[in-house]
Order: sequence, then C-alpha cells, then structure tokens
Amino acid sequence: MKTIAVTLAALSMTLGAAAQSAYQTYIARAVEGNPDIASQTAQIAADRANAAADNALGGPEIDFEHLWATQGSDRRWNAGISQELSVPALYKARNSAADARAEASRLVLLSVKADKALSVKQLILDIVNANRRLLFYSDVAANLQRIADKTQRSFRLGNATILDVRKLQLAQTDNDRTVSEIKADIAQLTASLRGYGLTDLDSATTSRWFDYPAQTLQAPTPDGEALLEAIRQAEIKAGQQQSRAVRLEAWPSLTVGYKHAYEERQHFNGIGISLTLPGFSQKKRREAAELQAKALELAAQDRATVQDAETQGLYNTAVELRGIMNQYRELSADNSWLELLRKAFEGGELNVIDYLNEVRLFAETRLGYLDMQYRYNLAVARLNRYKGMDF
Repeated sequence: MKTIAVTLAALSMTLGAAAQSAYQTYIARAVEGNPDIASQTAQIAADRANAAADNALGGPEIDFEHLWATQGSDRRWNAGISQELSVPALYKARNSAADARAEASRLVLLSVKADKALSVKQLILDIVNANRRLLFYSDVAANLQRIADKTQRSFRLGNATILDVRKLQLAQTDNDRTVSEIKADIAQLTASLRGYGLTDLDSATTSRWFDYPAQTLQAPTPDGEALLEAIRQAEIKAGQQQSRAVRLEAWPSLTVGYKHAYEERQHFNGIGISLTLPGFSQKKRREAAELQAKALELAAQDRATVQDAETQGLYNTAVELRGIMNQYRELSADNSWLELLRKAFEGGELNVIDYLNEVRLFAETRLGYLDMQYRYNLAVARLNRYKGMDF
C-alpha cells in the first residue's frame, strides 16, 4: 500500500509536470482545457460540499402551544426549543465516507485525464506515422521523376520504347495519388487535434512531426498499474465507509430541548428529552449498503483482471514487434535503397520493368517496417498511459 501511495504521488506530479518531450505541451493543453475534465472536477467539489451539508446538524425545532378555557379567563401556554442529536460516531463515519468517495472520484478523474491524454497521443503517433510514409513516397516520387526524365531522353534518341515511358508514367500517377491521400490524412488528423482545443495548431507544425517520442517498454508488475490499483482500493474503502455509516444510523437519536410553560398564573421552566428509535426500513438499508460495498469490490476486481490481461497482451505484442523490427532495421530502416536502385538503373544494370519491380518490392518491405514502428509505439503508449501525461 505504501509503494502504491508513493507511486501515485509521483504520477500526480507527472500529470502536471513541465514539458519533457516535443509533444507534451500539446497533450497537457488538450487535457487541461477539456470541458469534460472541468465538469468532472467541479462535480467532485459539489458532491463533497453536498455531503458536508447533509452531515451537518439539522436546524433546531421551535414549538408553541396556547390553550384557553371555554368558560372563565384561565389560559395556558407553553413554548420550547429543541435539537435532535445523533450519536457522535455517526457524524465522523459520514465524514469518512464522504472523504473516501471524494478520494475515489479524484483518482478516477486522474485516470480520465490519462485516457484523454492517450487519445491525443494516438493522434500524434498517427501523424508521425503519416509523415514518415509521406517522406517515403516523396523520395519514391523524386527517384521516379529522375528515371522518367532519363527514359524520356532515351526514347527521343530511340534507345527506349514507348512502353517504358508509359509504365513510368503509370507508376508516377499511382505514387502521386498515394501522396495526395496521405496529405489529406494528415490534414484530417491535424483537424482532430485542433478539436481538443489546440486551435493554434496547423499543418505547417504537424508536417514537421517525423520523430517518435522516446518511450520505455517495461514488463508489467505483479501489482498492476499503481493508479488503477489505487482506484480499486479507494472504491472498496468508500463502500466500506458508507456501509459503516448506514449501520450507525440504526442507533437511536436523542432530542434535547428547553421548555417553558405558563399555567394557573405560574411560569414553569424545564427540559425535554426524547428518543427516536430506528425505522423498520433500517435493516434493509443496512443490507443494501453492505451489498453495494460488495458490488463495488467485485466490480473493481473484475476491472483489475481485465486490465491485467490487456496489459500483458500489449506487452507481448510490443516485445514481438520490437524483435521483428530489429531484423528489418538493417535492410529497410531508411530510404537509401531507392538511391541504390536508381544508380543501378542509370548504370544499365536494371531496365525499366526490373527497376519498377525492385521499387515495388522495397516499398512493401519499407512500409511494413514503418507499420511495425507505428504499432510498437502505439502499444507502448497504451501500456504507459497511466504513468504520466507525457509519452
């Protein structure tokens, strides 16, 4: 429990920390300016204030009675003021239950912030992936253009066929279509980010996002995520505290008051005491509170089980992708292979058909590597989403 508290304190600080990566500022602004987050923050404060109001002493009761005889001038009257008091332990129990609910809500809000941050992170990773693919297809376009120009000159000199020219034109047209589609995707992703309140963000900025953030892949711990475990414990504690408060409500309440009466031309002063016994529904309310506490505990345990399974699955996926990427890195980690193919064509080692086939083969490998990079970073981002606001 102490370890979780320390880790959670560090997490809370991280969620509001200064910029650590090139993207952290955008993530923090998107989350802190989110209307849903602001609404939930205000609701937590309102719920705590309502709980405090409900746990305060009720107002005193004032009573007055005036009686007169049907004959004669004799009259009677009495007045009093009284206050109902529950057992002192009940007020403390209600306050503890309210504190426990507020703490559970605060921790849940931290998880909501982390989930909102993950949505922004995913958009950022989408843009980085799109920019990397765009860079590849732009390099392909540049190389195709050089080969097409050379082939056009050869055709005019009778050293190339019209079929060669047409094949290159088709390859260029198809590549240009892909470039246009990727640019449209980047514009759409940028617009989605602006929807998080980043109204000053434009395509000129996101077009420079080529680098994936540095992320650490760590094996899942036996205790699970610190934040989720803290939420589970807080929800269980809130249910237990509420159940205890309901049990104490079964105790009788005491009403104490001051009484003043006038009768037979004399004034009387005194005190009044009454005892209010619990209603017949109290037993059912106690049972309902205990069942609710048990339901909260079971629900929290179920969420923890599901989260542990998802975490382990993400970790296994990331490890597998990292291993495959290491195999691909030496062959397709950059676009230099395109230059080798161009030089081979210009040196007469490849004809147009062979060149296009080689480009197609390299494109499959390079795009496969880029896709693995993207999926790996996405898996790690999801694994680390409750570890901080930044990647």
